[in-house]
Amino acid sequence: MSTPVPFSKPSSYCGFTWPAQPVQGMQSLKHNIGGRKIVADDFETILNEGMKHLTFDEIQKEQEQLHGVADDVVLGENTINDLLLSLKEQLCRLKKGSAYEYTESRSQAYAGNRDLEMAFLRANEFDPKVSAEKLIKFFKYKQELFGEESLVRDITAEDLDEDDVKCLLEGHFQYSPFRDRSGRKLCLAFPGVRTKTTVRAELRARFYAYANSVETLVDISKGTVIVYYWVDQYQDHLNGAGYVEVTEFFDAIPLGLGGNHICLSSRLDCMIMNACVAMMPYRDRVKTKVHYGSHVECQYLLASYGITRGALPLRGTNSDMDLAYWNAWFQQRKMQEQEHQSRNQLYSSSPELSHTS
Repeated sequence: MSTPVPFSKPSSYCGFTWPAQPVQGMQSLKHNIGGRKIVADDFETILNEGMKHLTFDEIQKEQEQLHGVADDVVLGENTINDLLLSLKEQLCRLKKGSAYEYTESRSQAYAGNRDLEMAFLRANEFDPKVSAEKLIKFFKYKQELFGEESLVRDITAEDLDEDDVKCLLEGHFQYSPFRDRSGRKLCLAFPGVRTKTTVRAELRARFYAYANSVETLVDISKGTVIVYYWVDQYQDHLNGAGYVEVTEFFDAIPLGLGGNHICLSSRLDCMIMNACVAMMPYRDRVKTKVHYGSHVECQYLLASYGITRGALPLRGTNSDMDLAYWNAWFQQRKMQEQEHQSRNQLYSSSPELSHTS
């Protein structure tokens, strides 16, 4: 039996209580059902608090998203145009002195990109006010992380420095090559493999990976499922450093949350993630599910939500990480960026081609 890890933190944090004794792995769970229930109840308290602020129909809708059984939303062209008009009205109300206003002064076409606006609308359940607020935040982050010159163009690998690329390729956040049973994109987080880095480098790397994922409106309309995998060797060893900033950052990215799955095996990680859950908007809390146990148990529970074991980059009996796909994703992304840049240069240098296109 392994020696319990000393736990020197207080028994409460951010107003939420924690188990009196550490709960360790499947063996402990089998013999300490009460301890497991206490851990679950902490999260249930927070999640139930979120439900109090929603109607029954709203809760039902978010639960359908979590389970991947929500109906696809199909809008007519007139409805879409009305939503875009409402979004622009909200942006006019909010943009004064913002990075968005500066971008608009430099390039109205880029600031008013229809695909980007639709991405934010779909990701925020077609609420023009919320979408406008998050779009303002999106350009604010872009300006702060990459400078004013980046506001009127897409961020590419050339914008990343050595620390950004190192942070990106560690694999502590990545996409899965597979999707869940509903065809939704899977965004994975493995905090145990991250090394000490600056918050700036992590946010820049995440912006590159997530903000540039606005590739197809189909992905956003289906929603993105996020899996936080904090089990055994993937437990957070940096004690949650930077997670407040990352949680706030997610509020500015049009991922279109379809569900949150949090896999945990340590009491300390429960405390850190509990605080993060408490920061979530009420609707996101309802779409959050907590799984507690070993690799085998957590992966079994994920499979019950249509996330197969093969969707995680974990191999062998020890669930070692395989970064082959994530490295290939980065190389393919760079090739696509280079091809796009070459095509733009070709058209800009050839008026005939530009005219015929």
